[in-house]
Amino acid sequence: MRVYSILSTFLLLLLFNCAATSEVVYDYNLEVDFNQYDTYVLCIEDFSVEHLDHPQIDNQTVRHLIGDAVAIEMENKAHKTNVLKPQLQAGFRILISEEKAQFKNCEHSKYLEYWENCSIHEESYEEETLVVYVADFKTNKVLWHASIICELDKSKKKLEPYISELVKNLFETYPKTQVGQNPEEFKEEIQ
Repeated sequence: MRVYSILSTFLLLLLFNCAATSEVVYDYNLEVDFNQYDTYVLCIEDFSVEHLDHPQIDNQTVRHLIGDAVAIEMENKAHKTNVLKPQLQAGFRILISEEKAQFKNCEHSKYLEYWENCSIHEESYEEETLVVYVADFKTNKVLWHASIICELDKSKKKLEPYISELVKNLFETYPKTQVGQNPEEFKEEIQ
């Protein structure tokens, strides 16, 4: 019974810990009226792979999926792409940090209710954070940014809907009140 309660407590803490890490963190300039902006361009530099030592997380496929998702959400916020006269620049960053965690590995005695042998096990893992931002094109000042802890090491089939949902969640914090028509819905109406 004691083992069950310890295991239950550990799983509950792990569950709360995982739930807390998937929250969107955002900030924006309160003095800016985001409805005044109509046009944008994607930051081309953000499509270049930065983390060459993590190819399963940061690669051309992941970056293009993120860029496409950002473009869709900018269109959903009634911004139109215009490379000649952009008012805004939208972009993203993939942040990767290596974390270390220590765990106690304890072997339980089958016959007695005490820990027979305990050792500390250290495990390293990568933690990815997706950051999306929008900056004023002329001043190059970031007006809004949002981030979320994510897991980009997925198969391509699972990665595309996962990234779309992540970026959509991030853009829910975007402070523009005027919204456009979803480009996917617009395509369906034309057909």
